[in-house]
Amino acid sequence: MLINEKVFNIKNKEFVILYTHSVNKGLVRDYYIIKDKNIILSKTRFASYGAGIPEPEETQKFTITDDYIEIDDINKKIDNLYLFVGTVANHRIEIDGEEIELKKLFKPQSNIKIEYKILSLFEYIKLKLDYWRNDEQRKPSYSHFNRRRNRRLYEQI
Repeated sequence: MLINEKVFNIKNKEFVILYTHSVNKGLVRDYYIIKDKNIILSKTRFASYGAGIPEPEETQKFTITDDYIEIDDINKKIDNLYLFVGTVANHRIEIDGEEIELKKLFKPQSNIKIEYKILSLFEYIKLKLDYWRNDEQRKPSYSHFNRRRNRRLYEQI
């Protein structure tokens, strides 16, 4: 799976996007599966209704418990899965039981693209190297500071 060209191995062919709803402040969990190389929204689970929470269709299973409301059997193919990393929503993604905070990988208020691809070994290595190079370029450069400090040290000798 790729998130903005960052590679994540996904064994179970499923993942969950979790976030805090902006209006009702409840936890929302959107469950996705990979089927025939496509990302499919299979179900959603939330604490209570708020803006943007869908109503179930007739063919979907609707469950209400004391802890959550769930709409299952959504089975909606997602051609392009884009996500805006919010500042309040605390977006996370759960892959193979590991939960990853997206704000630690990407700047808050940035758009990310989530896609599923089967990569050749060459493509995998190239993406890893490209991401590593870009990550190195994002780090602050201290070369100017070091040149000034070295010049001062040289002058003291």
